Amino acid sequence: MKVTLERLPESRVQLDIEVDQERLEKSLDAAYRRIVQRSRIPGFRPGKAPRQVVERLYGREGLIREALDRLVPDVYNEAIEREDVDAIDQPELEILELDPVRFKATVPVRPTVNLNDYHSIRVEKDKVEVTPEMVEEQILLLRRRHATHVPVDRGARWGDILTADVKATVDGETFVEDENAEFALREGQELLLPGLAEAFLDMKKGDEKTVEIEIPSDFRVERFQGKTAKFELKVNEVKEEQLPEPDDEFANMVNADEFPTFESLKERITNDLREALEAEAENKFRNEAIDKLVEIATLDYPRVLVEREIDHLVSDATGNDRQGYLAYLQRVGRTEAEFREQFREAAEARVRRSLVLSQLAEDEKIEVTDEEVEAEINRISEPLGEQAEAFRSLFNTGEGREQIRRNLLSQKTLDRLAEIASGTAETGGAAATESESAQSEPAAQEETE
Repeated sequence: MKVTLERLPESRVQLDIEVDQERLEKSLDAAYRRIVQRSRIPGFRPGKAPRQVVERLYGREGLIREALDRLVPDVYNEAIEREDVDAIDQPELEILELDPVRFKATVPVRPTVNLNDYHSIRVEKDKVEVTPEMVEEQILLLRRRHATHVPVDRGARWGDILTADVKATVDGETFVEDENAEFALREGQELLLPGLAEAFLDMKKGDEKTVEIEIPSDFRVERFQGKTAKFELKVNEVKEEQLPEPDDEFANMVNADEFPTFESLKERITNDLREALEAEAENKFRNEAIDKLVEIATLDYPRVLVEREIDHLVSDATGNDRQGYLAYLQRVGRTEAEFREQFREAAEARVRRSLVLSQLAEDEKIEVTDEEVEAEINRISEPLGEQAEAFRSLFNTGEGREQIRRNLLSQKTLDRLAEIASGTAETGGAAATESESAQSEPAAQEETE
């Protein structure tokens, strides 16, 4: 066969393949034998009609088309092996000629990634400050968690706990219907729609009210967007929230063993806030470093990687309930294609991030040893007590250990990127100033016989 190879954008390779006559004739003989075995040809017993008779009945073109089903895949597989094409998905095939057989195969191949001068990346980490207001907010949340709710005979105010019947329709269709719903009236917090919480203010036990509220244009159910909902409200109970005083007794109420005084509780809250803010700052710092790595990188990758990532995101969002998924699409009036499209931007970002991090691990020669995998399994399983052995057996399989290895590799790669972005990384040795990433090959044509 004769093969012409052309490299296309988006990590694709196009093969123009022409099958030589000798091979075509062998494929036609095999096609003839398959046809003659399954066909009833007048004047001949099954399987006994000569090839020229079969070819006269079906035509040479018909015989060739029968041969293509097996000839094309075989020839294509030989061609990509001979040309060292690293295909990652099935090809798109187009028959160009039948006699001689000539076809075109376009196939996605592994991405090419160049990280360029990635050691120049710098990111400033946000400074962390725990303010008194933050601590007071957390204390207030704790006090609310331990509050008592006392029924009152007055109009509802902000901070009260209400039990109410809520019914609403939009153009005659039920929008919401909930009996004896219990909820808190928090100033600045919405109840389903803007304005609904305010509608309950000053209502007493037994009061009823009908209000109309416009549904926002970005409401999650598209068919209700921009319409007006008619609400029927009935208050069954109004309770006042009585908060415990912020003192030692309150600290004991939270946990007497851990917090003998209110100051010890306050100190724990402050430390927990600082740890949370530091973790948030570190996460933001690393995400920005990845974004900068993507920004300076030269990437060429096939679209099939994005489609696969969209598959994962759709699966995460809908689960395995195919019928439920289709029913949801019908309810919101969207097609599968439209639903998938909303994930495209996120899928694109995830693919690009994954590619640059994989390339960084390769360029920095980051590896995970068997000893590190074993140590990680021990670290995770030891605190589990009696369940430790069961956990170890779960991960002491080829697949389980490989999952641990991937997680460790990802963590070590992010740690290395954090060192680079903070300016504390040592360059030299395995880490070159200029990435030695695989270069994108220019479009070219090569012909081989």
